[in-house]
Amino acid sequence: MELKIIDKKTFDNFAYNHPKAHFMQTSPWGEVAMKRHMQAYLLGLYDQEKLKAVALFLEKKLLNYSYFYCPRGFLIDYDDRALLKVMVEECTKFAKKHHALYFKIDPDIIIRKHGAKGETIFEDKAKLELIDVLSKMGGQHKGFTTRFADSSNPRFTFRLNLDADMDSIVAHFHPTLRNIIKRQNPFDLDIYKGDEKDVQAFYETMEETSKRKEIVLEPYSFFADFYNILNHYGMSDIYLAKLNVHKLKNYYQNKKNELEKALLQAKEPTATLRQKKELGNLEDQLKKVNKEAAAVDEIKAEEIVLSAVITAKYKDKVWIVHGGNRDILKFVNANYELYYRIICDAKAQGYHWVDFFGAEGNVDQSSNLYGITMFKMRFGGDFDEFIGEFDFILKPLVNKLLMTIVKARRRYYIKKAEHQK
Repeated sequence: MELKIIDKKTFDNFAYNHPKAHFMQTSPWGEVAMKRHMQAYLLGLYDQEKLKAVALFLEKKLLNYSYFYCPRGFLIDYDDRALLKVMVEECTKFAKKHHALYFKIDPDIIIRKHGAKGETIFEDKAKLELIDVLSKMGGQHKGFTTRFADSSNPRFTFRLNLDADMDSIVAHFHPTLRNIIKRQNPFDLDIYKGDEKDVQAFYETMEETSKRKEIVLEPYSFFADFYNILNHYGMSDIYLAKLNVHKLKNYYQNKKNELEKALLQAKEPTATLRQKKELGNLEDQLKKVNKEAAAVDEIKAEEIVLSAVITAKYKDKVWIVHGGNRDILKFVNANYELYYRIICDAKAQGYHWVDFFGAEGNVDQSSNLYGITMFKMRFGGDFDEFIGEFDFILKPLVNKLLMTIVKARRRYYIKKAEHQK
């Protein structure tokens, strides 16, 4: 068998028709990576004239060396151990020719499904055996990490199957979410697909989210390249939830007028018993409306984007990859309305899955990322755990030394940034 660099058309045709097709194993994703100063190689493993497996290898230079990352792993039959062994051996030879310290894979292979509290409800023992198989082939399993920061791509995700009708899909949503949808967007949010002009508005929501969640934010250019390149190939959309502030102010004024009128009627001597019983409830409603109206009055802009998302889509899935939300007016539920629109569009366009792209493995209420997990969980999808990362280390001593330097340098810049805040 022979591993060689292949053309885009051959690579993408094989990738699209593979059971594990993933947007991160496509030539367009290689173009995105190249914008981040990585070299993309489209590799194909041939048995004589038959293409048996492919892999997008992304090379990152590190001093006089390099390392490779194969996002979401080889597109190969992992059950064919002999074929897998040859693929690992050939990729090792390829990486060594490029003076690589190591190459990394993180296959799109689900080993466990979890419940609402993070408990394991199903474990695929056959898939777990692959850890030993790859380890014997030279891969170092990086462990069952649970945090976003501990892996190159999230090791946990929520995936919502779209094969049922929409009524059945919504029936599995959390009651709170079903009530939000049932209200049919009372705040008249404008939920729409944008274009490259809207990346700036998207980025502003991401900035607020990153500060609130204390997570590292990629530069604007990354998101612009992500959207523009993938969208060029029909593989990405940008969705926004925009609010007309003037309309919202009118909504609250009308709401206050209705409640105040109902309160006056409930206090009249001629009020019915039912009206009198509603008095306390009406007073509570008015307090809530006044509080929300005050928050709206503080906004000086005529329009404001409250929530925005960039998706990736490929074959049978839509991934909700990047999403941001403003810190204000959370009671209008812009993020829920936006995600619901994406799900409806994906269903209408014939996709079979929506992948919410990432969750932490520990369902910990004390975590500042707990809200992200609970938000995604409310859509009723499967809580899936991937097999994890494997590093095939080719130069152990040099790799250990350079990784120590890289980590020390990273800690230095983090502390420097914290000091400058």
